[in-house]
Amino acid sequence: TVSMTVNELAWCYAGLARTRSQDWIWEAMVRHPDLVGGFNRVDTTVMKTAKGRVIAQEGADGLLGMAIDHPDFPQGLGVVIKIAHGWNPQATWYVARGILGVLGMELRNPYPLRRQKAFLVPGIVPDRYLGTLEKIQTWDDWD
Repeated sequence: TVSMTVNELAWCYAGLARTRSQDWIWEAMVRHPDLVGGFNRVDTTVMKTAKGRVIAQEGADGLLGMAIDHPDFPQGLGVVIKIAHGWNPQATWYVARGILGVLGMELRNPYPLRRQKAFLVPGIVPDRYLGTLEKIQTWDDWD
């Protein structure tokens, strides 16, 4: 089994964003997101919500990788969310919603969250996005 750190995996996802026009992977994933994860899965929903600006893939226990095409990151942005205690779709949604929200993409949450608020470790989110992050409501009105 090949292994890599979360940082190394994020660099791989950044590379996918950077080279998105050089092969068929990006286009295939954004055209057919249901074939990547499936109905109501985090990766599929992220790709549908982002409208071609993100490819995502759930991975090993508690991992979500995202390659993001965003003008603030011309060399590509790779984000890997790793939930320490294993796969928890609710926790992953919290974090993904915050990350995509500061980049201008609204991710609705299909899980009842009971008005919980995500906490991102200081130093993870660049300072220029902190004000935007604080404004993102982590629950939906129906919750």
